Amino acid sequence: MTTDTPAPATTSTPTASEITNMTDKELKSHANLLRQQLNHLNTEIRKSIEEVKLHRESSNKLREKRDALNAMVKECVNRANVCKKSRDEINQKISDLKKVRAELQTQIAPHRDKMKQAKEKRDSLNAIAKMRTTSLEKAYAHELYVFTNADIPLTHERDSFKRLKELALRLNASREADAIHAELTSVYKVVRELRKKTDAVHLDIQRLADESQQYHDELFSVYNKLDSIRKEANLYHAQLKDEYRIIGPLSKSIDVRKASVERTRKELSECLDLQKGARPKEGDSDEHAAALTKLNTTGRMSMEEFRILMKHKDIAFD
Repeated sequence: MTTDTPAPATTSTPTASEITNMTDKELKSHANLLRQQLNHLNTEIRKSIEEVKLHRESSNKLREKRDALNAMVKECVNRANVCKKSRDEINQKISDLKKVRAELQTQIAPHRDKMKQAKEKRDSLNAIAKMRTTSLEKAYAHELYVFTNADIPLTHERDSFKRLKELALRLNASREADAIHAELTSVYKVVRELRKKTDAVHLDIQRLADESQQYHDELFSVYNKLDSIRKEANLYHAQLKDEYRIIGPLSKSIDVRKASVERTRKELSECLDLQKGARPKEGDSDEHAAALTKLNTTGRMSMEEFRILMKHKDIAFD
């Protein structure tokens, strides 16, 4: 930032009456002082305008950077909304699929209990049978033939009958185990189909969970990027506000100095007019000075002011 150069020494601004009563030497001195003041004011105005220009160029660059970052923020926000919406929609699908899976598992549960009980009973019967049903049937048929047809001693007959009873017990146990196994097979088929459906639903849940996690990770990354961009944009915005705080007072000082220039030029014009011999007569110096100023500036005046100028021969008609 530039600094103001020292202004030329000034005294209090004289009134129109005081200027009118100045001698030619005083008028000349006062006019020179006014010229110095005008030069100083114009110099300071030019410096301030140049400084304002520099700060405006800087503020324009800062604004462009801030606005570009804010545009990126908007893009990030839009992408974050897309990720969040997609993630939430997928999570809702996962929630619905979990309900389906839970329902399938509920259907499997009673079959599982039934299968467990049937399997335990079948295994206990197989433990009694110890052999396959076909083998037991052959053994029982053979033992029955021996018992009914063979000519054997009584003791052997008793042993054969005992074996027949044991084989009959084992055969019945084996046949009952076969019946339970057949029932288990049909239940296994039902459970297998339910498990296939459950596994398929579970795979869908896993696939959707991976997709949801991808959106979640991207959302987290976007939020981090968004936070970083916002911080940088806020930094540029703060610097831009600093530029505005500098430009404002500078612009006001330019306006104030321009007004001072206008007043000083008017006063200088009055002094120059007086130096040229347009000094008013006694008794109407103030009215004459005011009328003379209007004549030399706008040219617009009242009839009374026109009369005064005619009286002092400031206006003549050839």
